[in-house]
Amino acid sequence: MKITTAQTSALRLILDNPRRVVAWLRSEAGFLKIHGNTEKRLHALGLVEAVKIGENTRTVGTERVVYDVTVWALTAAGYEILSETAPTPHETPAAEEEVLLPLPDRFRAAYETELAETHTDADSAPYRQVWHHVTSGQPTAPRWLLGHLADVAALLADLVEESEGDPRTRAARSRGAAELLDLLAHHGARPWPAIGHGVRPWGDQAAHCEDCAGRAGHPAPAAVVAIEDAVDKAHADRQAAYENRLAAELRKAEDEIAAQHGEHMRPGQCVVWTHPNTKKTTVGIVRSVYRRGSGKAAADVDLVGGPSGSIPADQLGPLPDLPDMGELIEGQWLITDKAGTTLAHVPGRNRAEALAEARKIPAVREAAHRDGGLASRPLWTSDLTKSC
Repeated sequence: MKITTAQTSALRLILDNPRRVVAWLRSEAGFLKIHGNTEKRLHALGLVEAVKIGENTRTVGTERVVYDVTVWALTAAGYEILSETAPTPHETPAAEEEVLLPLPDRFRAAYETELAETHTDADSAPYRQVWHHVTSGQPTAPRWLLGHLADVAALLADLVEESEGDPRTRAARSRGAAELLDLLAHHGARPWPAIGHGVRPWGDQAAHCEDCAGRAGHPAPAAVVAIEDAVDKAHADRQAAYENRLAAELRKAEDEIAAQHGEHMRPGQCVVWTHPNTKKTTVGIVRSVYRRGSGKAAADVDLVGGPSGSIPADQLGPLPDLPDMGELIEGQWLITDKAGTTLAHVPGRNRAEALAEARKIPAVREAAHRDGGLASRPLWTSDLTKSC
């Protein structure tokens, strides 16, 4: 049997796009089409057959008419003339596993603008499956995907409502989401409750509760779940490798900066910084160290009593060593005037008791009256050495 180049191309189109080339129906949206004379000839030669994949409705006058939607499939003779091997029955998806769902053009355009880029390589397996389905242009959808499509349509509607832009554009995108939600409701698929029920189950996961179990829909096939699990694992492996590499680079940079500028240039260390203009010295805590684009070392520092900021490493110094205070003497307090001059050592279980005891001493009362108050702190053995 000889067929023309156009007929061969039509057979190839059907082979490469299973269930996507509509049969007979010239006005059906969302499908690929071949020339009317070509499909008639291929059908007459027994190379293709029309397969029902669902039903649709159209308005004729005042009535709503239901009609069958059919697509072209290659017959054994069609596979043979293309020198292709016909698939075995278990390799061909059953029609009842899919529903006719030509995506509205408005929804497709809105999705590609608002969500497609983030869903391309998303952490969510359902979002990746929705992206693949929408961008593939399939006029049918597997039943298990309907609920996830409803969730994305509802998310899109919320994003459009919250967005700021041209009112006509927003209205068109909102209408696209509404059109898809209407189509999905026809098949019993509705968005997952936004509050109080977690997320829609994926694979063999159980629903949140009995109240939302009815909306869970059909579970994704094990083969799809396995593919997406492999994608998730690959994502996790790449992320872990990236984080490990980044951590190693940060440790290397920290070690180099600490070796060059001192051990105070490490995260968590206390440093002192003197303002170059006011000459005021402030204590701070290092949050991170790094090299600027110029190659000079710097650190992000939380200054005590001031804002955080990036400070060059050569402006930061280590906190001076604290003097040896000896040992704390329990229940004893040092009382000084505002200038730091020692006035007395007094007992007290707390600061209030110690100050009350100190005010019994005439010299302490005189200093408090003169300075407008007293200074106090717990007594250390080094204070006794100083007073000797």
